[in-house]
Amino acid sequence: MHTNNSPPLHSRTVSEDYRFRASSFSDSLDRHNYDDGSSNDDNNNNCDGSNRNNNEPFQISVAIRKTVTIPDPLQVDRCHRLPEYGPRILFFSGGSALKNTSAVLKHYSHNCIHLITPFDSGGSSFELRKAFDMISIGDFRNRLLALADESAKVASGSSTVRVAALFSHRLHAHDSLLATVEWQQILSAKHPLIQQVKLPMRGILLSHLRWFANRMPPDFNLCGASIGNLIITGCFLEHDRDIVTAIYLIWKLLGVHGIVRPITGANLHIRTYYEKNEFVQRGQHKMGKAATIEANGRIVKMDLVASLDDDNDTQQQSATSCHIDIVSSEMVASADVICFPMGSFFSSVLVNLLPQGVGTAIVKRHCPKVYIPNAGLDLEMHGYTLLECIEWIIRLVRQDAGDDVPIKQILSFVLVDTHNCDYQVDIDKDAIEGQLGIRVLDIPLVGDDDKRGEGTDGCHEKVTELDPTKVAEVLLTLGS
Repeated sequence: MHTNNSPPLHSRTVSEDYRFRASSFSDSLDRHNYDDGSSNDDNNNNCDGSNRNNNEPFQISVAIRKTVTIPDPLQVDRCHRLPEYGPRILFFSGGSALKNTSAVLKHYSHNCIHLITPFDSGGSSFELRKAFDMISIGDFRNRLLALADESAKVASGSSTVRVAALFSHRLHAHDSLLATVEWQQILSAKHPLIQQVKLPMRGILLSHLRWFANRMPPDFNLCGASIGNLIITGCFLEHDRDIVTAIYLIWKLLGVHGIVRPITGANLHIRTYYEKNEFVQRGQHKMGKAATIEANGRIVKMDLVASLDDDNDTQQQSATSCHIDIVSSEMVASADVICFPMGSFFSSVLVNLLPQGVGTAIVKRHCPKVYIPNAGLDLEMHGYTLLECIEWIIRLVRQDAGDDVPIKQILSFVLVDTHNCDYQVDIDKDAIEGQLGIRVLDIPLVGDDDKRGEGTDGCHEKVTELDPTKVAEVLLTLGS
């Protein structure tokens, strides 16, 4: 029986210091400073083999197996009544596909962990990355807003709904003059969205925006800029380019229920290789385009590079390695459920497995591990079956953790609803369970209001979106 130290039972809610303490981001590209947690300090060992403080009560954790009904209404109701003690469901994700599920889960658990890819290179995030040599922050803004507590007043007394409206707003997308005029209205506190935010919150947000404005390059393109991104960037610049501090402050301002953190602090970009024509491209914003896939086939490889500059030959650039942030690694070690959720398969899900140490952290944690494939069309999955997509996850985890790692330590379940959902990939449940030993949970993931009857051809009409509440209930049951 495996034993290890565990926190007291009443410490189920992760403390703020644990969530946002000093980051290893400055060392993300230096493997000599990376600590995967495997080292032991013999001076701290007690005679019983533990590292506990002698003043602490003796406690151990034990691995147990149990059979549960999925979903379990009793466990879900318990989480709803006491969300501060809800399970730690950890997501490797990015993008907006998990937005609705996150917004539901915050009512059942305040302890979910969202490790986000920082490699987005499109839109407003691209302009900020180019101007300030920073990681992408757009996906962090989206997730923080999804987890914000709309029912309460935030720290300064202003409604989170009003603050969220400002954070979600974008300047004029196509006319630089109109975008500049609107930007000046916000800075001068004359814009309706900033006026509806009460003091002192209004002053706090304006301070971050003005900090950004005073450092904005003269040629910065404001068209389509997200005000939330500009606020976070101003906070980032104001606090010595510390993204963890910036996220923490926004976390407090919005009353966020959950943890949002970059998987790594490495400021890198995705490079994608395609099946045909030896075609290679750089940048997350170029992935999953129909014309590219039609001409060059499916994605067959992905790595990380330092630059998007045109004067650096795409294929000649050396791949750049990076490491999972140490605190993010510790969060994986604390998870009650690990989830590879809906989202663009390569650019939002698999890319989180590229930093060194991620696969090892996943394998070390003994808990349910779930993959929820996209319903509907995901062009990044083009040319693959569901079995092959699962093999991608296994391969990337083993690339870090070792080729001999058993599959059961990488993935436990695949969650689908083949009766109600329209999947664009072939799903062979027998092959997934027989060849890989992974249990396929084929259960209703669509609400009664979303279910459709027969189409004009007499066949059952299927939907392309999962019900976020149904998904949440399954994850809560697995983690409780």
